[in-house]
Amino acid sequence: MAGGEEMFEDKEGKKKMEKDTVEIKIRFNRFWLERAIYIVVILILIGLLFYNPFGAVICGENKSEVTSVPVVSEPEPEVEGPEIEEEPVVETEPEPEPEPEEEPDLSGEATLTIDKIKLDENKTKVESITIKINNQYKIFTPLVWVYWYDKDSVGAVKEFPNGGKISFTGAIPLRQTSVKKLDDELKAHYLRTDDDRRETFKVELYDASDKTLLDSKTKSIATD
Repeated sequence: MAGGEEMFEDKEGKKKMEKDTVEIKIRFNRFWLERAIYIVVILILIGLLFYNPFGAVICGENKSEVTSVPVVSEPEPEVEGPEIEEEPVVETEPEPEPEPEEEPDLSGEATLTIDKIKLDENKTKVESITIKINNQYKIFTPLVWVYWYDKDSVGAVKEFPNGGKISFTGAIPLRQTSVKKLDDELKAHYLRTDDDRRETFKVELYDASDKTLLDSKTKSIATD
């Protein structure tokens, strides 16, 4: 009995396992299987073309080897320039310095010249008197007394400087001729009326510092 029960249980167990088991059958077409494998191989090759770590390493190694090789350039041949002839050095003797010219000795005088006398159109009025002073005396400030009169004027008139006593504003240089035009400085301007045909002008030159008379000049002009 015991053996029969075990056999019965085994049969029931196999039937139960057969009920729980699902049988799956997959069928592959040989043509499509070969085509799928062919497509996978092509995709792998394309991926290797875009990403090739081994190729990049090899290229980098070759690049470092190329850049590390020094380039030896051949020296350029030296070009000889034209020979320059040296000019002989000519020694020149220095020219002697000119000796300073000695200034002539001073005459010790200051000479006066009545240069130009200008009258108005009617010849009744003095507009200006131009004088020149050649100074061989010393550096000094000139003082001039100016007169004019005619031949019929009395002696007292001839001795009065009606043109004025005019002092220069500063000293005049030595060894030079100074020109002075007297116009606004004149004390009077109208001529004498004793003789209408000629007028005599007199200018006296003094040293303003001590009133020393240095020179005196006269000049007559026609007034008719």
